[in-house]
Order: sequence, then C-alpha cells, then structure tokens
Amino acid sequence: MTAVPGEHGWSEGALFNKALVYVDKMEEHNPDDWEYGFWSSLGLECLCRSALAHVSPTLLADKKDWRNTHYALGNPPTAIRFSPKSAGAQEVLDMLGELVPGFTESKAFCSEHMGRRNAELHSGDLEFQDLETGRWLPKFFAACKILLAFTGKDLSDLFTDAKSAEELIAASQDAAAKAIERDLVTYKERWAAKDSAEKALASAQSQVWASKEKGHRAKCPACENVGLLRGVAQGAVATKVDEDEIIQKQTVMPSSFECVACGLKIAGLSKLVACGLGNAFTETSKSSAAEFFGLYTEDEMEEARASFPEYADDDNE
Repeated sequence: MTAVPGEHGWSEGALFNKALVYVDKMEEHNPDDWEYGFWSSLGLECLCRSALAHVSPTLLADKKDWRNTHYALGNPPTAIRFSPKSAGAQEVLDMLGELVPGFTESKAFCSEHMGRRNAELHSGDLEFQDLETGRWLPKFFAACKILLAFTGKDLSDLFTDAKSAEELIAASQDAAAKAIERDLVTYKERWAAKDSAEKALASAQSQVWASKEKGHRAKCPACENVGLLRGVAQGAVATKVDEDEIIQKQTVMPSSFECVACGLKIAGLSKLVACGLGNAFTETSKSSAAEFFGLYTEDEMEEARASFPEYADDDNE
C-alpha cells in the first residue's frame, strides 16, 4: 500500500498510508518475532506524525529553517538543493502530549519504543530480539487507539485483527486496576497501624505540603488525607477579563498522585482511573493587565525615573 499519488509527504493521509504499509509488514510476522516489534515501531512513528499533521503539517517542520515550514504549507522549494527537515520524534511526542486528549500516559511508551528502533538501526544492540510482548504490545495498541481516535479513526482502520487488540488493551487495564487495588490495601493497613499521634502529625504535614506544592488537591484513597494530583495541560486556554484582572483556565489530564501522609504514589492515568482519581481538572491563573502584557507598573516607572535623574521630566513647555 502506498501514499496517494501527488499527496504531500507531510500530510496526514500520506503519513497514515505509510503507517499502514509498516503495520502490514508487522502483521506478516508473529508477535514474538523481532521483526514484529521492529515494524511496529516504524508504524507507530508514522501514526504519531499523521496525528500531528491532522492539526497542521506545519507542526512537523523543523523550526531551525523557515523553509521547512514553507515546504509544509505545500509550497515548492526556494533554495537549490533544499532538503526539507521535519521535527524530531521527541518533539513530535511533546506536542502530541498537549494536543491529544489522553495521550499523556502513552507518551513515555512511544518514546521508549521509538528509542528501541533507533538503537536497532544505529547500534549493535538487538533491541527487539528478546522483547517480551507482555511488556509492550498492550501499550502499543493503547497508544494507537488514542492517536486513531484523535483523527476520527479506530483500530480497525489500521489493524487486521482489531478485536484482539481491544481485548489486549482491556486486559492490561484490568491488570492495572488489580495492581492499584493491592497497593491501596497495603497503604490502608500501614495507615491503620499508626497511633493517633502519628496520624495527627502526618495529617498536619500533608496539609502544609499540599498548600505549598503545585498541583490539584484531592483526597487520598488510602488514608483520606489531602494529596496532590499532577498532570499535563491539554487543549485551548480560555481567557476572561474581569475588570483589571485577567483570568486564564486550562484543562489538565492527571498523570500522577502523591500523598505525603501515608506515602502513597500513583503513576499512570489507568491506575488513577481505577481508584477514582482519573477525572480532568482545571488549572487557573490570575494576573493583572500589566503582568499579562509585560507592562511596567507605575511604581516601576517611578523607580526607573529615580535611578536615572538625568532623564526626569524638566517641566519645560
């Protein structure tokens, strides 16, 4: 399968068609063959780039040369022997982390899997030779599902056996839920074993810590003290002007939770969802007009005048 003739090389369609070619090669092998993992890594990168091109192909351009953006817009080269250069894989993943809902947890896996591809091609290491499918395949399908959904597609648009892929994703999520349930039991027991004085001190410390650290306050599912959710901002920023104050709000998808009272730490959206901490929250920022636009305040202007008296007003008419 090849890209549509005449379609721009950085277009969503061309990149998705190339992902299809690599997935076809992947599916010619068994999951425990090294070639299966290798071709999957190539298909994954093309799918990532296709999802970014869905927003705009210009996001794929390397920012060091404006001609790359010019090319991404579909224009012919303006320099002899010009070879367009696209953004690096990690930069693509960083952008997807902010633009694609739910991609935060998959971002680390994608970075790791593409790193295996680089090591396979540019070193003597056999990265996919002994790679157990249980370590990566569920995460691979989960990442693909998120990226496909972002572009209005589903797993059946990319994989021959989409049903098995869905079942593997579901099984992985069940395993994550069971793992966090075991962790919660352990931390609940540890909390219950503390005496009243220890609990009171730990609760007070958690209140102070949660007030100073940056994050979203949430009740700990193990000890019910206050902990903090942290995450990645996603989507557009909503800006509102209220008299002389500018208020900005943005949605944040949680990626981790920490409670200093009992020591519980949770990483990964699937585990957060399993214990009731997976809901998105809103991050709010408030600033004055001067702060928002980088203007000097009246006090700063007076201070500047005092520092340079030779430039002070001379009251001449």
